[in-house]
Amino acid sequence: MAAFIAKQMIGSKLDSVKELAGDKKGGDEEEKVSAEDPELIEQRREEEERRRNKYAKMEAEREKVRKDIRDKYNIKKPEAQPQMVMPEVDNGLNRQKKSPAQLAIDPDEDDFNPVKMATDLFGSVKESLANIPFPWK
Repeated sequence: MAAFIAKQMIGSKLDSVKELAGDKKGGDEEEKVSAEDPELIEQRREEEERRRNKYAKMEAEREKVRKDIRDKYNIKKPEAQPQMVMPEVDNGLNRQKKSPAQLAIDPDEDDFNPVKMATDLFGSVKESLANIPFPWK
């Protein structure tokens, strides 16, 4: 904590001394002037074009090698698969919310009701067990 306070007090004074010594942080202005030079702009454009041509040539060579391998081993070229459209899922986050009045009039039948599920399950188990003949009856 003490080091932080000391740096805050002395730091601003050191910055003013650095400025007097000639250490400038405003070197961006010189870069902007040189970046506007038409010769540099043309040179950068040509370098970018050479780079694009180089990578296009490399990709053409790779495709040639791929084609040779496919021909040698009789492999069919993979077809571009169409992008699958994600079906809209009706989950609780995105569905239209019902107002309290709508809920009172039309309650959802597909609501999660564990008590109803358990009673239905026990009822079906009871029916299936009633149909099985046991020797001790």
